[in-house]
This record gives sequence, C-alpha cells and structure tokens, in this order.
Amino acid sequence: MVIPGPNAPKDMDSYLYPIVNELQTLEEGIPCFNGYTKQNFLLKAYLTHCTGDIPAISKCLNLAGHNAYKGCRFCNLLGIYSTVNRHIYFPLNKQCKNLVLRTHEETKHIINQLSLETNKSRQELIIKDTGIKGANLLFKLKGIEFPWSFPIDIMHLYFENVAPLMYLHWSGGFFKDNKHDDNSYNLTKKELEYIGNLMKESKKCLPLEIGQAPRDISKYHTGFKAVEWRNWIELFSVPLLKDIFIDK
Repeated sequence: MVIPGPNAPKDMDSYLYPIVNELQTLEEGIPCFNGYTKQNFLLKAYLTHCTGDIPAISKCLNLAGHNAYKGCRFCNLLGIYSTVNRHIYFPLNKQCKNLVLRTHEETKHIINQLSLETNKSRQELIIKDTGIKGANLLFKLKGIEFPWSFPIDIMHLYFENVAPLMYLHWSGGFFKDNKHDDNSYNLTKKELEYIGNLMKESKKCLPLEIGQAPRDISKYHTGFKAVEWRNWIELFSVPLLKDIFIDK
C-alpha cells in the first residue's frame, strides 16, 4: 500500500477499504486452473500478518499510539506522565513481569463499547483507559488475530533502535551525563578506531550482495542507515569484537 505524502492521511480507511475488499474476495476463493493436473480448483488466500513502524500500524489499527497511557499494542502496560519533561514514560519495574496481554476478543469488546457510547467525554475516557480509538477494517479479515498478527518489524525494532543503542553503550556514549558510561566493557577510542578501520578496509574483498560498502563505524555511526546496522550486527560485530570483549 502506497499513500502519497507529505502528510499522514486523515482517513486511513479510504486507503484500506479497497485492499480489505480484495482480501475478502480471496478469502472466499477465486476459480483457478492447475496447469499440471489440468483441473479447476478454488484458490483461497488469507492475510495473517501485517507489519510496519509503530505510527503506521497505530493508524491502520485505529490505536491511540505509543504516546498514549496505554501505548503498547501487545499489553496493558500503563505509562506515567512526567510533569518535568511533559511526556509519557513506561518505567521498567516489577509490573513488567506480570503484564496483562491484550486479546482479540477483548479488543473487539472495547471497539463495540466505543461504537455504542454516545457521550463524547466517556468515549475519550475509554480511549485513554484502553489505547483503542475505534473500529478498524483489518478486523474484518478471517486470518487476523490481534495483536499477534501485527509484530514489530525487525528494521525499526532492531536495526534502527537496539543496534545503535548497543553501539553507544559499548562506546561509552549511551548516557548524556556520562555518570554511568565508565564501565569495564566500554571500548576505548583506540579500539573503536581499530574496528572502524578494519570495516573500511574490508570493502575491498566483500561481495556486492551485502549492499552498501562498509564505512568506518567509529566515524560515521551517527549516519548509519538500517542496512548498515544490519550488516554491523550480522556480519561485522562478532568477528571484530570477539577478541576485544574476551576479558570484558
């Protein structure tokens, strides 16, 4: 699905409707011909998973999004508002061990509640308490099971978040105040430059299939794209760090 920019669509359903309509047709089945057996058969297809970045999925599912008090689409973790930073945070404490997971039936029940509620103030209270804003067209599909049909995509979760944060942690730049950055496992400037130089020099003997030629991570990590972080984690990190981290 391609939605023209530059702004986010005001009516997401207008883009989803033709797709959902076509997918429902596939669920019912379309006549096909098997060229090998020379027989007609009914082809059925079901959408079971859909992924994307968090704001896009929130719009598709009509969720309040990650800035809401119930911002997680998988569980009912409750956020806490900071009056200092004017932002909702999700502190990691003991409640994370006993989180109540969302279910498909519970979500459908909340959607039904919202559709029956005529008082706008009470509607807004339900949205605040649940993180669900209303019905979405994807729930009409038989293969969809919320929230497990909408996993977090690996590019945004790992390659654009976890990987760069891990590098900052190893290089001693994770905390802004530097109070907690002096750890035994932090890499020295000399070690980082050594790793970065090996990456840069390795491009002479690497196949084109890996994509963009590797850059010196010690110099250019702030400008790394997702594919570069992927290559760092999957191809370079283990062989380049195994001898350095052996005693750390």
